[in-house]
Amino acid sequence: MTDELFFNAKPAFNVDGEDINELIRDVLYLSVQEGLDGMKTLTARFTAIGPMQGQRTESLLYLDGRYLDFGKQVKVAIGAGARQRIIFDGYISALEIQFEEGQEPEFSFCAEDRLMDLRMIRRSKTYEDMSDQQIAEEIANEHGLQSEVDASGPTYNQIQQCNMSDLAFLRERARLLQAEVWVENESLHYKTRDKRSGTSLTLIRGTDLMHVRVSADLAHQKTKVHVAGYDATQAQPIDEWADDAAITSEIAGGRSGVSILQKAFGERISKRVMEVPLEAEEAASWATAEMQRRARQFVTVNAISVGVPDLVVGSSVRLEQLGAPFSGDGYYVTKLEHLYTLADGHQTHFEAQRAFINE
Repeated sequence: MTDELFFNAKPAFNVDGEDINELIRDVLYLSVQEGLDGMKTLTARFTAIGPMQGQRTESLLYLDGRYLDFGKQVKVAIGAGARQRIIFDGYISALEIQFEEGQEPEFSFCAEDRLMDLRMIRRSKTYEDMSDQQIAEEIANEHGLQSEVDASGPTYNQIQQCNMSDLAFLRERARLLQAEVWVENESLHYKTRDKRSGTSLTLIRGTDLMHVRVSADLAHQKTKVHVAGYDATQAQPIDEWADDAAITSEIAGGRSGVSILQKAFGERISKRVMEVPLEAEEAASWATAEMQRRARQFVTVNAISVGVPDLVVGSSVRLEQLGAPFSGDGYYVTKLEHLYTLADGHQTHFEAQRAFINE
């Protein structure tokens, strides 16, 4: 299948179920951003002067609330023909008009996805005899969302949410297990990386990648992670640890940062003291998650590609023409921005991680 030779590279806007062609005509700038901790955000800017529908004289546009107003649902799609994809689905939360002498006025709006609801609810609450999966399910239900959770972990006697937003609390719980949070199709997702299904893509330097910086850094690598505490019920200390076995499944025949650190500089151990587990199972889960977090940061990529609508946080990417240590599979997208400007069209800025370099 071949793509159209000529196509409209501008983003398309649908507001409350209605396609708004005027927004395609007037768009100057669009940014859609997301990361591992969830919540897509959108910022869009438009020329704000021109003829109103059915009129010949020019006037200020988009200030009457007809198309754009607080709380309206906005969907943004971009891409060529059959490759067009929806890159944002959320609700308008901010409006702005800007005037500058000698320049046409510009209208802007910002929007956030359904996680905005969780961000705006702050509370203190106690969860008893629940796992993090069950907590995520309860929070989703309270906000009218379906839940898709898959992040194994211990059941806690008591967890307290102390004057935190539901989103901040969920992110904090996810951090302890290295789970990821996002909303898609009216469902709250709370899953560890191995359970998240994203797109698979190949990007080539010089063809798809316009800028790329890739580095392997031992600064935050550790050979082991210890988590200690005290189990009052059993009247005994807790000392659980994790090593490179926590990351073995993500090493595709290369050399991990953990193994390189051990060989080059010897044993380097991290002792976690900020969180205090009350049971050994909690400590073991936290140690494994912290080991994974560190090991996955060994190889990092910061890149700008031609616009790739299919690229999302969670995508598995193969990068080519980056040199022997860095080319190949295994890169996981952790941060993303779809950017549109009149000067450059659609570009995709992204960051990715990999736990190893090639042999």
